[in-house]
Amino acid sequence: MYTSVKPAVFKNSGLDPKNWQGFAFGMGLDIWYDTFEPTPEKKGDFWHPKKCGEIKVGEKEIGFFGETKDFEIKGQVLAFEFDFEKLQKLACEEQEFKPVSPYPAAVRDLAVLVPREVKVAEVLNKVNEAGGDLVQDVDLFDLYEGEEIPGGKKNLAFHIVYHAEDRTLKSEEIEKIHQKIIETLEKNPDW
Repeated sequence: MYTSVKPAVFKNSGLDPKNWQGFAFGMGLDIWYDTFEPTPEKKGDFWHPKKCGEIKVGEKEIGFFGETKDFEIKGQVLAFEFDFEKLQKLACEEQEFKPVSPYPAAVRDLAVLVPREVKVAEVLNKVNEAGGDLVQDVDLFDLYEGEEIPGGKKNLAFHIVYHAEDRTLKSEEIEKIHQKIIETLEKNPDW
């Protein structure tokens, strides 16, 4: 099965989806996923409030991953859970082959300062809406809440992959779309 890994959303916490994916593979689970979305509000009593998230394929939640609460255990304890019924259904789905495009993709980085309560998915949705069909992928590569950031805010940094199936994009096209994304994000007065 094809494996596709997104960058860690908890870079400064030490959590990386590649770690659980490698662990799961070692247990005989050759899985792939589309997104790893931080969702502490769904954590329950088992998970650390800021170091956990859903594992999704498309819009389907297939599991949960994160650091557990202390439970009087010394050291960091990482855990994951999967819904095996959903995994079984996904394993039976036929995956359509797409040939590799002969046209190159272009990557631009974008950082945005948002209130801490803003979900990464909300920013991703705005980027994808503003970018349209030429935004092939958006990856969060850093989430920072350090002392240099104003109170109540966090800095999110993204790689945005621009690509067209039928041609090589010109720099002017990419910059125009990138600027449209920036302007869309700037319309929110709290960001």
